[in-house]
Amino acid sequence: MKIAIVRGKHLNKYEMQFYEPLVEKYELVGFGSLRPFHDKFSFPVVKLPSPMDLPDFPFKMPILNRLFVDAQYLFGLEEKLKGFDIAHGAETYMHFTQQCLNAKKKGYVKKVVATVFENIPFGNEGIWGRKKFKQRAIKELDHIIAISQRAKEALILEGCEPKKITVINQHINTAVFKPRKNIKYQIPNIKKINVLFVGRLELYKGVYEVIFAAKKLLSDPQLADYDLNFTLIGEGSEKKRLLELERRMGIAKQIIHKVVSYDKMPGEYQKADIFVAPSRATRHWQEQFSTVLLEAQASGLPIVTTLSGSIEENVGEAAIKVQPADFYSLAAAIKKLILNQKLRTELGRRARARAVKYFDIKIGAKKLEEVYERLLA
Repeated sequence: MKIAIVRGKHLNKYEMQFYEPLVEKYELVGFGSLRPFHDKFSFPVVKLPSPMDLPDFPFKMPILNRLFVDAQYLFGLEEKLKGFDIAHGAETYMHFTQQCLNAKKKGYVKKVVATVFENIPFGNEGIWGRKKFKQRAIKELDHIIAISQRAKEALILEGCEPKKITVINQHINTAVFKPRKNIKYQIPNIKKINVLFVGRLELYKGVYEVIFAAKKLLSDPQLADYDLNFTLIGEGSEKKRLLELERRMGIAKQIIHKVVSYDKMPGEYQKADIFVAPSRATRHWQEQFSTVLLEAQASGLPIVTTLSGSIEENVGEAAIKVQPADFYSLAAAIKKLILNQKLRTELGRRARARAVKYFDIKIGAKKLEEVYERLLA
């Protein structure tokens, strides 16, 4: 079976890792733009020009999306799909998914599948033409993989037949993301605590709640004996303001900002004692599933996160969940973990067990294989 995984600019290691176990059974080929997020996998990648490759300029994405309906267009894609059994795109509104459907209509490819992350019903319809893109995709796609139950429910509300949808969550390599080797579950309460955040430095990821909670905890007399540090890994448009606020609050020395390559990330989780992911919903976005929460679980970390988007499906009972956009409750939950080493240990064990049982890449690959086999049966 010959399968094209079409992601354009968004071709990345985070998602591709659970396709890689399938290379021994299928001929996989990734299709990216000339400069995708990542291009080194256990299967080959074909790079095609895309508007997404243009250098940044003012209002780049609004302009490109209005010109192309969706800028995730790959020049020459349809011809390149000749001879493939399955073209696997993403999102119902992305242009390359429409191109995959065009290729099927021309007889170049047998079946077309799309993975859908969007979990807000009728989202991404503000740009002219996208509503038509979505309606066509829902009607013509042979199958849709929703990464969460919320994504499935959003598709059903938009008119998709439930039998056309299979929920396959994001998955993680639990052999790579794992607890540090020298972890000891029965140790005296340590005084040095590293709280870790990983993600875009944007409002919707709850980054302000992280630093406000940090200030509150660093000023708490009950925690005076603790050496608290907060590590934020990632870049984003809010970084400059975050740095300014950290200086104004007098906590800059206790806040560590880093940018780390993906292959080094397992080590960063192993250095942490507590993981935080305080996402908050906006009008146009809510947490779709969150790979970093899977990485933290696989790393055996106690987690504090929020009741937002599809997070509940992700962490289950393996995390403390607080209200989004509330640094008071975030700080209280982190404090509870700092003062209770036994609770940290129990949540860490629970998180690791959940990751191994439900979210290992081999489990996801098997589910994906079952979808492919049914389509071509």
